[in-house]
Amino acid sequence: METHSSFERRLWLFSPRADFWLACGGASAGILAAIVLIFIHGDRELDAVDFVLSEFHLGATYDAVIRRRLWHYRRIDVLAVPLSILALSYALALGGQTIVLTSIAMYAAVWHRGRQSFGVARFYQRQVGGAVSRAHDLLFRGAVYLPMVAAMLAYTHLAPKNYEDEPYLALNLGAEATALVGIAAALCVGAYLGWLLWRRLSAGNRAPERLIHPGEWWVVLAHAVAFGSSYAFGASNASFLLVLAVHHEVQYLYFTYAMSRRLPGFQALGRTAAEAPTGSHSRPPIAEAEHAASFFLWPVIGFTAAAVGGWLQFAWLAPLGIGGLFCHYWLDGRIWTRRSFQN
Repeated sequence: METHSSFERRLWLFSPRADFWLACGGASAGILAAIVLIFIHGDRELDAVDFVLSEFHLGATYDAVIRRRLWHYRRIDVLAVPLSILALSYALALGGQTIVLTSIAMYAAVWHRGRQSFGVARFYQRQVGGAVSRAHDLLFRGAVYLPMVAAMLAYTHLAPKNYEDEPYLALNLGAEATALVGIAAALCVGAYLGWLLWRRLSAGNRAPERLIHPGEWWVVLAHAVAFGSSYAFGASNASFLLVLAVHHEVQYLYFTYAMSRRLPGFQALGRTAAEAPTGSHSRPPIAEAEHAASFFLWPVIGFTAAAVGGWLQFAWLAPLGIGGLFCHYWLDGRIWTRRSFQN
């Protein structure tokens, strides 16, 4: 029979402690510490870290596509749509529509980062059987999406002319609407955490699958702190957007590496704890090192290509950078769905 410890291990990507600091609530402390670093020292080192991690981040998506051979099963999602995105990016860039490209980058980045938080939290939620009730699901979704929308509106209101020092098309609904959405987001996060506390106090001896996974609310809390601070501060200084970017990249690399460690095909994603395969958490050091080397192959290739492209400074490569980012946003939203793991 399965031991309690093996059951507990399967609830996490690696372990409660590692997940807390790299994928969940511990990231809140890192975000706040990075903000203090920028106030005191500046963002030079953070900017360098963001450049490296962002390319590794994109490479992790390529690794997932190659490792699972998704071009055989999802040709439209993995080949046709990204090629169309690249073509459109080149058309806009060559046509001088840089303001449109910057606007797309701004709103797509907000959505992409919010959806990642939602996806990681949903992963933990599914490990214990999913949402326990309709109220849980509604509060969970609101606690993720409302801070995302509130942060976007706050930024567009406080910085209606430039995004990361580039002009863009701001969706400015005014001070009152922005404040109302911000208050609604704070109330929803508070209601979600309050509901969880009530649930925890009244749980008693219920079965584990009817409880709330700690990783879920850890991610939701870090998500609220990240969007509530980084976009508000980022409106006055673009450096603060790097804080959220680095948090986002570390979380994504951690999650994708943990998924790649599971059985071929990432068969554990989307399954409950009772269905997840065993033996995916303990590996010999040599096997772990070999797997790490294989995982970082595409991230290193992506980073090297970006570094060489920046050094060469070919004008025709510039649209490829922003187009590749948009392709990543698209792929990241398609390759981690339940449907993509059924092939």
